[in-house]
Amino acid sequence: MEMRLRLILAAVIFLFVLVIINFIKKDNISLKYSLIWLISGISMIVATMIPNFLEGMSHFLGFELVSNMIFMIAIIILLMICFSFTIIVSRQTQKIKLLIQEVSILKNRVEKLEKETK
Repeated sequence: MEMRLRLILAAVIFLFVLVIINFIKKDNISLKYSLIWLISGISMIVATMIPNFLEGMSHFLGFELVSNMIFMIAIIILLMICFSFTIIVSRQTQKIKLLIQEVSILKNRVEKLEKETK
């Protein structure tokens, strides 16, 4: 890969990491949800700046083409994100169920108190 292209890619990825950090500072995204993006951004910077890094890694891992390794890594990352979102949705569903039960109990108490005061 040509050095100019490496520098352009590194600059774009660096800007991406800065945007993620900015989102974290403004509390638009929490740190635990942005870690995967920060780690992948830093990994991409390392991969673009070290010559033949991706070729060496793909050969070491047994892939014939670098693109196959990149697609496999992307699929694994997407599966991890889907799994973490499934866990988050499950927890939120449990919390919503508990809140509904608590609100129903409180509503029932308020109705009883209103009847007693009349």
